[in-house]
Amino acid sequence: MWQPTFHHRFMHVRTCFVSTLLAGTLGVWSVASQAAEDVVNWDLNSNPWTTLDFGTTGTFLTGIRGDNIVGNYVISGGTAGLLYSQDTMVWTQFPIDASSEGNYPGALSSSPYGPSFGSQLGILRVVGSYKTTASSPVDLGYLYDGAATPGEELTTLSDPTDDTKFTIAHSNFGSYAVGNYDEHLSTGSAFIYNMSTGNYDTLNINGSGNASPISTTAYGVYGDKIAGGYADVDLGPGEDSGFEHGYIYDMSIGTYETYNHPSAAFTHFEGITGAGKAGEYNLVADWFEADGTPHSTVLHIAANGDLTWYDFDIPGSDVTSSNSAYQGQIIGVYTDADGTHGYSFEIPAIYTPFYTNVTSLVIGTDSGVAIEAMQGDDVLNTADGSIVVSGENSIAISANISSVITNEGMVSANGDGSAAVKFVGSSRVGTYGTLGTVGTLLNDGVLNAASSAFAILADGTSGTTVVNTGRIDGRVVVLNDAEARFENSGWFGVTGSGAKTDHEISGLFAQTAIGTLALRIGGGNDELHIGDAARLAGTLSPIFQQGSLARTYTLLTATELTGTFTLAPIDMPSYVTASLAYTDTSAALELEADMGSVSGLTGDQGAVGNALDMAFNTGGGIPDSLNAALFALSENQLPASLNALSGELYASEQSVLIKEALLGREALLERLRQISYSSFNVSDVDLTLNYGDAPVVASASSAPGLTIWAKGIASWGSIDGNGNSSDVSGGLGGLIVGTDIATAEDWNFGLAFGYTYSDTDSNGLSSSAQVQTGLIGGYASKDIGAVILRAGGLYSLNYVDTDRSASFPGYVDTVEADYRAGTGQLFGEVAYGAAYQGVALEPFAGLAWVHLNTQDFNESGGDAALMGSSSNSDVGYSSLGFRIATSRKVMTNKTLKLHVSLAWQYAFGDLRPEAALAFAGTTGAEFTASGAPLARNAALIDVGTNLEISPNVTVGLSYFGELAQNTHVSAGQASLTWGF
Repeated sequence: MWQPTFHHRFMHVRTCFVSTLLAGTLGVWSVASQAAEDVVNWDLNSNPWTTLDFGTTGTFLTGIRGDNIVGNYVISGGTAGLLYSQDTMVWTQFPIDASSEGNYPGALSSSPYGPSFGSQLGILRVVGSYKTTASSPVDLGYLYDGAATPGEELTTLSDPTDDTKFTIAHSNFGSYAVGNYDEHLSTGSAFIYNMSTGNYDTLNINGSGNASPISTTAYGVYGDKIAGGYADVDLGPGEDSGFEHGYIYDMSIGTYETYNHPSAAFTHFEGITGAGKAGEYNLVADWFEADGTPHSTVLHIAANGDLTWYDFDIPGSDVTSSNSAYQGQIIGVYTDADGTHGYSFEIPAIYTPFYTNVTSLVIGTDSGVAIEAMQGDDVLNTADGSIVVSGENSIAISANISSVITNEGMVSANGDGSAAVKFVGSSRVGTYGTLGTVGTLLNDGVLNAASSAFAILADGTSGTTVVNTGRIDGRVVVLNDAEARFENSGWFGVTGSGAKTDHEISGLFAQTAIGTLALRIGGGNDELHIGDAARLAGTLSPIFQQGSLARTYTLLTATELTGTFTLAPIDMPSYVTASLAYTDTSAALELEADMGSVSGLTGDQGAVGNALDMAFNTGGGIPDSLNAALFALSENQLPASLNALSGELYASEQSVLIKEALLGREALLERLRQISYSSFNVSDVDLTLNYGDAPVVASASSAPGLTIWAKGIASWGSIDGNGNSSDVSGGLGGLIVGTDIATAEDWNFGLAFGYTYSDTDSNGLSSSAQVQTGLIGGYASKDIGAVILRAGGLYSLNYVDTDRSASFPGYVDTVEADYRAGTGQLFGEVAYGAAYQGVALEPFAGLAWVHLNTQDFNESGGDAALMGSSSNSDVGYSSLGFRIATSRKVMTNKTLKLHVSLAWQYAFGDLRPEAALAFAGTTGAEFTASGAPLARNAALIDVGTNLEISPNVTVGLSYFGELAQNTHVSAGQASLTWGF
């Protein structure tokens, strides 16, 4: 449609033609060299056709490309634009929904004319015209680009020449739009608009050789060909231009050919499209007989130049006009008694793809090509078609410039360097600049590529258009030029395992609301690099693969980025949350670990989880091998795994060291008690010396002046966990030796030294500690009548060696450490000694303070290694108890002494040990682990016997036990005392 209304145009043409006949000035025009020419009457009474109307006010269909049909409908005072999807069969007000403005912002009337491939919110480009109050009665051209910067989708097209009036854009292909403009209604020129550079060029066809051609229009562009009409007869001042001829202009070489319907006095091409093979085209046209009778036709040009005109009329119509064609589909407008209508039908004979695949093709040779299309060749792989190439550098479909590759089936590339679809061809310099004529892929099927292959590869210099409504599973590399345009309205990504994939598109990328971009994340991540702008919508579906996770994954980069994705659920652990972050040029996936908040964790497990969360989220990250194993765990596996990493042993070992201090303390107190009762004897004859209730007072003179003693200790025991910490158990063995002296003032002073070795196991955690301890202490006692004061102090230097198996599903690590710890303690006891019927009785009360200092340490081993900070713990003990002792003579000259002690011990202070730990392989991963707690209340039991084998030598055996709800310690002791 090259005038504002259908009726005006035909009346105008008819008047021009009749006026020319009356003037007797029929011109002579050159025609294309034609090998053969035929006219076929395409009878729509016997061939199917469809009326395609929007509403009831009148519908005009003006352009078609792929599934897109554009047109307009009648509104008061003009027309309003329409876009129709043949895929969804939905009409859309276009380019905006505002019928009061002709569906164009601020307009009175508008109409789109020429669409491209793609969807409205994808890469669709449409050219058309509009009229405003200010421009009226002049029409202005426009370009709609769905992938332009939001808010800048519409560009007015008006040749910058000062005296330009009407500007109507009719068609676009690649980076070019064509149309026509005029200075007044009788003359005009075609224009070529470069959408990349913004440059306008004028095209005038001078068929008769006149110095100044009268009128040229450009109604269609496809590849490097422009089609339209020109008039070269001037009827004089005040008259309209005369006879019209169709033409095809070749932009690559700057020449044209003229075409005229054999029965026409007037021929005008309304559009051009490829016919499936190189050098073949279909052109829709309107032509008129000499008497002004209008007709519609489609011209099919074969590769050898043969011409076939397919004349048609819509049955029952008053007038039929053909406006556009794509492949073999024709659209246009007709009028009848009911008004104006759009129509659509197919002429199967005029479109035959270069290759139509309906079967299975398998190519196994290196560098093999299953289907090789040349410039302008179309390929159709049907839903039943399958193409598989497995050779190195092989190609399933090789596409060229101006080719349309339509895939409805499956195409797979499995060989190294192979490609499912590869675009070849180079841009050329034509009359109006560089011709980056476009190859097109319309994928509604499946493209598969192995990790070393390509789903789509374009490495030429011609532009590439990709519209994906199917599935692309493999690497995409389109590096030809900035004219590449890629729309994803399907699924695009990689599902296979292997190294990361970098998709590269040198031009523009637009994903629509129904598109899904799937990028793998794990140890690395797939990325999409866009050389121009990226327009985002639809879904981003990260695919989680086994491997370490990063805090941030840059997924997409572009020179300009607008829009956002909807993030699909990710098949990854429930304790990891994902979100998207955007800059002006990039989109990234950000992960946040939340292991510490998983339900059902113990305190230590939660502390470890929180530390790992902090390292991952804000710190130095989690070391790779540990990272990969942790994020492969299910929520049910997580608690035990965090337990294995906790280093809880270091806290529990504090309890053990404080607990072991009791044995040294009791050894010195036991020696002091032995001193107090060293003269308490009962004869063989009278076991009850009838002391009555008199207090037992040790006689200084009866005790040796200097005594050396030794005690061997062997103990075993355990501390129960508390639901947070695990049980610990172990044993200790050692020797304590001492010497003491009694003074005349009833004082006793002594020194003691010792060595112990202990072994602790943290049950269920595969953790153990071995401790070698050297100790030194002093003690003293004072008898004040029946009251006995006893006191002492000990310092133990502990050399601790630990080893842990930090293992859980998917991870095995053994770590170890060695560090020193010091245990200092002060203790005292006050007792009251009495005797009753040969039995010594002693109630007592005691206090003790134990201080433990541990040094910092660093574990050695793998990524689970911890480092620990120094710590200090203080525990106080009070005790109340009662002792009973007696003796008897045995073997004539030997005395056997028996004693029993029972006490209640109450502990206070740091009963719940804590270790400040951190993962050594990162930063920001500090946590505190709690160990097995000390008992607050315990019973102390001491049962033993001493045998004086001579006046100065005593040997003894005893049992000592600590019993509590969560603790038990049993110790066997053997002693030797030698007085001088």
